[in-house]
Amino acid sequence: MKESSVDVSLAELQSRLKDLELSKTHDNMSEILQKERSEMLISLRKIMAALKTEALDGCGSGGGASSKEIEALKAENEELRKINAKQQYRIEHLVHNLRVFVHSNGK
Repeated sequence: MKESSVDVSLAELQSRLKDLELSKTHDNMSEILQKERSEMLISLRKIMAALKTEALDGCGSGGGASSKEIEALKAENEELRKINAKQQYRIEHLVHNLRVFVHSNGK
């Protein structure tokens, strides 16, 4: 009977040892994952900081312009439209007068 109780105790010890080994492996994996996550967080924070800096400086490689630049461009565009409209009116007026002149001299 002593042998069977020794066998049972030995089996229990082996089972506990396997459980501890699995637990240690699990803890090691958790530690590795946690380390990798923290490294990823650090690099994501660096990327986010760089994006914020680019957005504030207005020198992003994405071609984005700041709202001040956009407003300035819109104002410039409106000025150019006004100038273009005036020049178009003058050209039409000159062409009309030229046709009248050519028509009156042709007769």
